[in-house]
Amino acid sequence: MHSCCARKIIVWILCLIFSLSHSILVCGSSPPKHLCRQDQRDALWEFKSEFPLSGMAADEKTQTWRNNSDCCSWDGITCDPKTGNVAELNLWGSSLNGPLRSSSGLFKLQYLQSLNLGSNNLAGILPDSIGDLKYLRVLGLSGCNLFGKLPSSLGNLSDLTVLELDGNGFTGELPVSIRNLKQLTKLLIASSKLSGNFHQALLNLTELTAINLVSNQLEGTLPSNMSTFSKLEYFNVGSNLFSGSVPSSLFMIPSLTYLNLERNHFNSLLEIGNISSPSKLQTLILGGNRLSGPIPGFISKLVELSSLDLSFWDTLRGDVDFSIFLHLKSLASLDISTLNTRSIVDMSLFSHFESLSILSLSRNTVKFSSTLHLVSPIGSLAVASCNISEFPKFLRTQTSLFNLDISQNQINTSVVMESPRISVCRLFSEFIYWF
Repeated sequence: MHSCCARKIIVWILCLIFSLSHSILVCGSSPPKHLCRQDQRDALWEFKSEFPLSGMAADEKTQTWRNNSDCCSWDGITCDPKTGNVAELNLWGSSLNGPLRSSSGLFKLQYLQSLNLGSNNLAGILPDSIGDLKYLRVLGLSGCNLFGKLPSSLGNLSDLTVLELDGNGFTGELPVSIRNLKQLTKLLIASSKLSGNFHQALLNLTELTAINLVSNQLEGTLPSNMSTFSKLEYFNVGSNLFSGSVPSSLFMIPSLTYLNLERNHFNSLLEIGNISSPSKLQTLILGGNRLSGPIPGFISKLVELSSLDLSFWDTLRGDVDFSIFLHLKSLASLDISTLNTRSIVDMSLFSHFESLSILSLSRNTVKFSSTLHLVSPIGSLAVASCNISEFPKFLRTQTSLFNLDISQNQINTSVVMESPRISVCRLFSEFIYWF
């Protein structure tokens, strides 16, 4: 009897505990009805009023904002549930049209941790007031038509981890104060008009995992001690004006997976010492420079490569040992066009690559066997100006081919292609039919 009562009491207590804990969870997960602080709402409303309605007002997130409602429920707004301060403002692609003023209500949101105004027309300079948002961790202003010099006040954002300013018209050098951004992991200022050298101040930012400065007007040489970026995974400075030697220290960064130095003025031999640990490089793009001399054999050790571009390498009419590519079993894209070599590229070299789909061999002498068979279906093939006199038979059955450049050769016969996908074909004086 006592045992039965005891069990009932235990069951009752457990049910009570469960009921109370459930109530606590429900209450704790329900935000207060008016989370937003009045000063935060006023600042947001002031910011909204700085941008007149455009013809695309329907796309503006701010059109859903209502001054008599909780601003933490507005589109693009995330608040800190404990304080009611606006922590995130994301108005990407919201058709904002007008300059960002130094007195903007935006800069009264002093507890912002993430700001994304990308893909708006904020034509004008980036005001010094941006440095007042000292708690920012993420700053996204890509594609905003901003111009002028980057303000030195960016150095005040000591908590910043992501700086994304791609697709603007910024001029001049990176501010020296950028050295203060010790927490920065991503520096993305592609497709702008930055000039000057690769700033030595960047070497202080040892937490960087990604640097993208492609398509600017940067010049001079890269620092020799690039291995300071010990956590770097992505490095892209293509389409600039850099010259001199490619620092061998870049290849000593164990975490690096993507390296793009194309279309600069790098010259001389590429000399790389012993790579102490297995490289993780998956993309290596060196094409369109002034590199000369033998293609270094160390490339055969980059066994994780899926994309390799050595185009316009000047071997000074020397020989090329194409067997170095046989070790790169994961290659999906290879560009070795315009090598200025007397060696003949034998297509059978690529017959056992299982992933190769993009191959550029133009302006070399290329040899095709009549029995050639490739394991991997080719999607894009460029063999322009390769002294080809007969249309390669293996191409007739490449059903995955969508791009073919076989122009400037000596092919005089008509050709029937069986690829239903081919969309770009360059033959100039030759004839081609496909179905």
